[in-house]
Amino acid sequence: MTRRYPAGPQRLLRSLNGRAVLEAIDEAGPVTTTDLAGRITLSRPTVAAAVALLLERGVITEVGPVTGRKGPAPAQYGVNADCAFAIGVDVGHRKIRAAVADVTGRVRGHAESEQQGQRGADALVGQILDMCVDLAEQVGRPLAEITQVVMGMPAAVGPDGRHLSYATGLPDAGRGFGEALGRAVPVPLVLENDVNLAALAERTHGRGTDTDDFVLVSLGVGLGLGLVVDGRVRRGATGVAGEAGYLPSDRMVAPAGQRRDLVQEHLGARYISDRAQRLGLPGDGSPRTVFELARAGDPGALEIVDDTARSVAYVVACVVPLIDPALIVLGGAIGANGDLLLEPVDRHLADFSTFRPPVVASGLGQDAVLTGATTMSAELAREAAFAAATTPVPQP
Repeated sequence: MTRRYPAGPQRLLRSLNGRAVLEAIDEAGPVTTTDLAGRITLSRPTVAAAVALLLERGVITEVGPVTGRKGPAPAQYGVNADCAFAIGVDVGHRKIRAAVADVTGRVRGHAESEQQGQRGADALVGQILDMCVDLAEQVGRPLAEITQVVMGMPAAVGPDGRHLSYATGLPDAGRGFGEALGRAVPVPLVLENDVNLAALAERTHGRGTDTDDFVLVSLGVGLGLGLVVDGRVRRGATGVAGEAGYLPSDRMVAPAGQRRDLVQEHLGARYISDRAQRLGLPGDGSPRTVFELARAGDPGALEIVDDTARSVAYVVACVVPLIDPALIVLGGAIGANGDLLLEPVDRHLADFSTFRPPVVASGLGQDAVLTGATTMSAELAREAAFAAATTPVPQP
């Protein structure tokens, strides 16, 4: 008597085979069915059946025949880059920058505008939504057909993925803003702290590609740390891991019962501008101007740079003994000025700590948060598309 397997496990087996073939095509493509059968432990007929199903579901495409071989030219297959699209958004204090990428991670369009948070939360939600609609149109899709959106927030994101705190750059300090975005965006949405996304970008495209343990010190309008431990970004129990600006400062000894200054009160764009004004530096007092003056040798500007480096070194000295990183990466609009900051940070770190990990400057510039958001979004879209293409169709 012939044994027949139940339909359920057969569908599951086809699903597993399809996923194995799809992952192999994604890794090695363009590739033929014969070459696929040589890369994975499946028979050629099984591979051919899986390829036919993946073609039918639109997740792979024929990319042309193999050339340079004897005999009939076999077809090659690769992942259909247009089978899913993802949007990454960097909601900055002053600008919003966004990009749309296909399922392979290739960026297909950009958008940028001045942040309109001063007009209120509803206006900012509408602005972000309009930018997402525009990006979807750039790849010929309505927003509802975008597979995934990831947004970088200048805030700590709570465990529920919507509650925002420590969000001085958002209307009403971020109260209700994450929930409003979740209601407005009609596709899967992930909100993530902007520095965490910048750390992800360093891990995948920057200074952290060769190490599983590093700290990104991002200094711009404020200070934030991206903590990468064992290859993963650490967010903490409530999402506030890395909010190093709330460390007590070493600049003062407070009387009993009085809170000491915080590190963030002696760091960042506002502090630099205030110092530049008090010292009578020429120009608009912006960090960009101050650092350009320092490069030209202005004594007051060099004093501000050294002061900034001292505070950065203090923060690094506080963090290094706790997580023992292999590398410190300076990033953000201010921190990335490695030509001016690396030497004094290292010098002050020697005064603060016996632990001396290498300190380097990020090379990602202003794209760090957007790169991280787009990378995460494309990876999530890829996983969703691959899962949908290899999920058994329920039988009636």
